[in-house]
Amino acid sequence: MPRNKLSRNGMTRIDVAPRSYRRQCHLMTWDYLLVIFLTPLGAQSYSMAALPGCWTHCAGNFSGIEKIPGMGCRLYQVCFQGKVKQRVACGEGLLYNIDTGYCDYTWLVDCTEPTCPPTLSPSESPTESPSDSPTVSPTKRPTMSPTENPTDSPSYTPTISPTASEFAMPIIRKSQRLIEDYVLISYTSSGIAYPSIKYTFQNLVTALNRMAIQGFGADFQFFLGNEDKVKYIYGLVNLGAFLANAMVESIQYDSCDELNWQSVAGRYAISNSCGQQGRSYQNEECGELYSCPVDTGMEITAVDSSNAVRAPPPFTCKPGVGEGYYSGYWDTTTGIEIIDTPYSSTTGRTDVEGCCWWGRGALLTRNVCNIGKINYYLGKKAAQDGRTSIYPNVDFCEYPEATCSSESSEEMIWTVALFEWADRVQRYEDNKWKYDEQLIEFVDGGFTDDSFIMSANRILSNGCHEAGCSTIEVRMADQRKENFYLIINDIFDVKTLKATPKPSLQQVENTPPAPLRTPIASPIPITIPGNRPSLIPHVGMSSYSDGETTEEPTYNATLYLLEENSARVQTVLAFYCIVTLFIFICLLSF
Repeated sequence: MPRNKLSRNGMTRIDVAPRSYRRQCHLMTWDYLLVIFLTPLGAQSYSMAALPGCWTHCAGNFSGIEKIPGMGCRLYQVCFQGKVKQRVACGEGLLYNIDTGYCDYTWLVDCTEPTCPPTLSPSESPTESPSDSPTVSPTKRPTMSPTENPTDSPSYTPTISPTASEFAMPIIRKSQRLIEDYVLISYTSSGIAYPSIKYTFQNLVTALNRMAIQGFGADFQFFLGNEDKVKYIYGLVNLGAFLANAMVESIQYDSCDELNWQSVAGRYAISNSCGQQGRSYQNEECGELYSCPVDTGMEITAVDSSNAVRAPPPFTCKPGVGEGYYSGYWDTTTGIEIIDTPYSSTTGRTDVEGCCWWGRGALLTRNVCNIGKINYYLGKKAAQDGRTSIYPNVDFCEYPEATCSSESSEEMIWTVALFEWADRVQRYEDNKWKYDEQLIEFVDGGFTDDSFIMSANRILSNGCHEAGCSTIEVRMADQRKENFYLIINDIFDVKTLKATPKPSLQQVENTPPAPLRTPIASPIPITIPGNRPSLIPHVGMSSYSDGETTEEPTYNATLYLLEENSARVQTVLAFYCIVTLFIFICLLSF
């Protein structure tokens, strides 16, 4: 299997073609040629580094749509009360028209990019506000406006008390650049990568501090290796498995809410909010102590929906059953919602009464059982019982959408997910198979047994660990596995950590990153060891099309284009080889 490389030059980010697409022509740099050829094919990924330094996202508490400068009018974003809620890319051959407020033909768009005012010379009086001339550290990844990445809540203490967790957290913080570049990455419907708006590194660290170090009042917590300096490697692997699943479930879509992805012949049942893949979320109970009661009078609409072209609307639930209350379906061929039609989901539902328990958060925590446990351990139920509660005023059973729409949502999307992993995955055991024991065996066995991550994926998705234990297949199982090895090998580099003597706290904090981890400004590609994926994950759910009931499709803009246009790529490369050879012969003749 060919190995992919990552080409990074600060402005574009693409997957370089497999070896089979590159010919033995040493007169040119093929990575550079591929950047040239693939850009017009739509495989370009925009970097926030291209933004003018004087421009601020959603400035002045703005609500509405605004063009993102430095992106050639291809990218725009939706603002609400000064915060970015969604980024959307115009389709091929279209540019965003600021006058009309939608994507339009290129010849109808005046794509004038704003310029920053000249910086005052040192001789002038320094009367301007320091915020007018921001200083960006050259070694850090360009960040969003401060309004997008709010500071940590008061409960987060940057200086952690001396415990074993200090061996895991410094490594995580040291890996911030790589995590932001290759884990917390979302995609537009056309495959353009951008830093996730909802899932930020700082909020992840804040949530880890709550759920893995401070604890949340239960007799268990997210395992990060806070027992001693030997177990922190097991904790990093556990975190890697968690993030690998979060990348598939939510981060790549930049969505807190579960998306409507299951279709039959291009029709998406609105009643999919009741459950997808044949599930019924409101009937998945786990006893009266934990399960939320189903309120058939509840009426909720999800905050998020897909940014794909003609994608279904966000999930919703409302009272009403039978004729006059049919939820209908969404037709992607016309982009129209057909209502008052008894069109059923795979569960057989034609209405959305009581169907308010779709997935939310980084792992899309769903159903009355899991959301009820969130309320019991983290929410209002814990406070009512006199137990420690992180969110004492949030009743997740009365308002499940709180995960995505409350004041604490930026952190909550992580804490809810970390709790579910700690509860359902870490504590899982079936006969002689226990997750924690398998985690130890995987690490001690050299990080090579694929069955560990595949079993963890099944536990999260289906509640069982063995292959074939459920009729429901794990969506994008191979991608979850590839994400996992990318994180533990290329970001945390756990093999090196395990092979070296256990560091002291001072060594971990002060040791500089390895040369490979240092961000580079040149377009020299970074080789990813082994047959693991490129550091840019595959993009999922790029568009909606007719077809039978399918899983959520995966999409990688570059590899898809290479597969579909292999003859074109090879022809162009051969042409450049011939031209270069001709020039070389001409030079020799002189």
